[in-house]
Amino acid sequence: MFKKISDKLFIAKRKKFLQKELKRLEEQYKVTRKFPEYGTSEDENVQELETFQENLSLQKNIKNLTRDTKKALLKIEKGTYGTCEECKEPIEQGRLKAYPAADLCVTCASKKYSASSRKKQ
Repeated sequence: MFKKISDKLFIAKRKKFLQKELKRLEEQYKVTRKFPEYGTSEDENVQELETFQENLSLQKNIKNLTRDTKKALLKIEKGTYGTCEECKEPIEQGRLKAYPAADLCVTCASKKYSASSRKKQ
């Protein structure tokens, strides 16, 4: 997929970014797992519950991002990073810069998300 020196440099930069992102996500997940303790009054208990519920949503998002990041790092190791899983064409470098864990090109991602939004309607 990526053959030129500039492409190899691009992949090396993406790998470094993904490794840092994975560490950040793992730390963020640990923070969201702690139950907040603001005090014993009713207002503080309500605030604790709200924060806990928000953290549950964050945990789900963090798990998904962690999964995608690990998958992208594995693809780098296998030499398949930057290839669309759907059409097998190269994923645009701009897309990989914006979302390094992308596994679909812009065209396939648009088709997938527009199809899923039609199903919800």
